[in-house]
Amino acid sequence: MMNYLVKYKKKWNAMSPVAKSSMAMIFAKFFQKGLSMISGPVFTRIMSSSEYGIISTFTSWQSVLYIIATLNMASGVFNNGMIDFKKDRESFTYSIMCLANLCTFLCMGVYFLFYRWLNPLFDMPVSLMAVMLLYFIFTPAYNYWMGKQRFEYRYKGITAVTIVTSLLSFVLSVVCVLMASDQYKAVTKVMAAESVSIGIGVFFFISIIIKAKGKIKFAYWKYALEFNLPLIPHYLSMYVLSSSDRIMISKLINTSATAVYNVAYTVAGIMLIFWNAVDASYAPWIYQQMERENYQSIKVRGNQVLLFFSGLTILCTLFAPEIICILAPESYHSGIYVIPSVAAGVFFTACYSLYMRLELYLKKTKTVMAATCSVAVLNLVLNYIFIPEFGFVAAGYTTLVCYGLLAFFHYCCVRHLGFSHVYDNKRILGLSCFVVLITVIISEIYSYMMIRYSLIAVLGLIMVIKRKEIVKMLKK
Repeated sequence: MMNYLVKYKKKWNAMSPVAKSSMAMIFAKFFQKGLSMISGPVFTRIMSSSEYGIISTFTSWQSVLYIIATLNMASGVFNNGMIDFKKDRESFTYSIMCLANLCTFLCMGVYFLFYRWLNPLFDMPVSLMAVMLLYFIFTPAYNYWMGKQRFEYRYKGITAVTIVTSLLSFVLSVVCVLMASDQYKAVTKVMAAESVSIGIGVFFFISIIIKAKGKIKFAYWKYALEFNLPLIPHYLSMYVLSSSDRIMISKLINTSATAVYNVAYTVAGIMLIFWNAVDASYAPWIYQQMERENYQSIKVRGNQVLLFFSGLTILCTLFAPEIICILAPESYHSGIYVIPSVAAGVFFTACYSLYMRLELYLKKTKTVMAATCSVAVLNLVLNYIFIPEFGFVAAGYTTLVCYGLLAFFHYCCVRHLGFSHVYDNKRILGLSCFVVLITVIISEIYSYMMIRYSLIAVLGLIMVIKRKEIVKMLKK
């Protein structure tokens, strides 16, 4: 046992800081997602459906309003600021935190002025809106701290805090809901869960103020607003792009079809955990390499990332019947045919993100906004045309087409800016065509179990033969 641990430690130490950070992020995200999946059945058994619906409403509105109330700067301008103001990172962080708070207070003022008209729209108690506003005030501080840790590849702190807060939030929520009366279970659950996030946020909020010595530089406000304001429509359009298919299936077909589609889309959610974890480490790395003009390293790493996600896409597509059997009963098995398209869609998410990172580094946020908004509108139109004609399976393919177009748009923008040489575009195109072709072929052979298992065996054999190359790639 000790020899195994020593051997594992040596392998871990041999990995690059980016690889270590990505692996740690994946572990933390899967732990968080696993708790979330466990918490669903727990809370549905101790709460009524109407009370649980309030929690779902709160979560949906929180995702949208966070973008508007805080400008979502941790996902945009923060990375650029870490490069442009590397000698003044503490002051930059404090300044944009104050800007985010100012935006939150302005939104708070609008809400309290018009709450009689807004409350029917939000469909939540005022107490939950107050909790949400507190979340918007303090959580950005936590997100900025995480962003800075990623830039410096300090993965241990992020992993520990993510695991502890997830556990504490889950346990506290269950205990508080069990103690609450029936009519207050939803409010109690939200308050218990969000109090953990707010408490962590308060700690980092105070820490940022102390480190920056309370000095605001308004030049950083101008820098942040010019960069991030065009990204607000981009973030909102991405939310539409990822959520509109389920809403339109409910409206154009029925809620049962949405349920089947949603179960299949869980596969995309799992793949996105991988991508978000990799991207969290990749984004700081690519900014640093762009600053050094180390384009060859970016090209090599980009190929490795897309090769990994192409393999993951094919694996998920091959095992679609087994995945659906694990996730849901037989009545949901028609969702098998959604998995190939949504899995390929995540591959194209990785593709467009690689190009978009270059645009964000070059501060071309308006082109990012234009591309995403255009594709989001196109997705709504395609869903409206094809869902009534071909059913909920069409929604997966319309989303795939839109993510493919988004990758192409971002490639065109990068080429126009004179940085197309940074990535191996021919290889990316070839890999993209291969992924689409193979996922379509696999979706046609689900009825032929022997052929599918033969493909799985061949793929497994290739992975065994190439295991050293695969391990070497992951270490980088």
